[in-house]
Amino acid sequence: MTDNVSKFIYLLLLFAVRPLWADSAVLAAGDMWRAEAAFEAMVGVSRVETGYASPPDGSEARRQAVRVHFDNRRLGYGDLLGRFWQLVDGDDGEGQYCNRGKGFAPALLPQSDYQWRLAEASLARWRALHGRESRVSFWPQSQFTPAPEMEDWASRHPWRFGVYARRCGGWPLPEVSRP
Repeated sequence: MTDNVSKFIYLLLLFAVRPLWADSAVLAAGDMWRAEAAFEAMVGVSRVETGYASPPDGSEARRQAVRVHFDNRRLGYGDLLGRFWQLVDGDDGEGQYCNRGKGFAPALLPQSDYQWRLAEASLARWRALHGRESRVSFWPQSQFTPAPEMEDWASRHPWRFGVYARRCGGWPLPEVSRP
């Protein structure tokens, strides 16, 4: 019986769709292409999906967002939050940089209690550093809808993305190293 159990575990590990240590986070940083490029540059990130996040009750407009798949042995959710706060202007709840409207407003979308506690702590840190409330929204239990047609836009159009990002401001991030 022990031999069968070890064979089963071996097969699970051999054919695992996703590593057992993988995790994901959904973040609405205002601009999916800028967020995609910034999070892809982080060591430990395996994939970044672009898409839209919607609140469960439909009370607000959907937001441009990314779902970041990462190896939690090499990178933590707190590290992703650090990059998030570099990407966004916490004072601007009506969009980010030259992208205006609620669809571009930043939001934290924790997917678990653990992520919720870390997101609250990061928001409290932002408040302490700036001495005022942030306009970043918190959406528990939001729904992420992938937009595969929008993925890799920045890498497929580097010249256009470069002009757009520099014209809008907030780019490049100081710690982002481009491969």
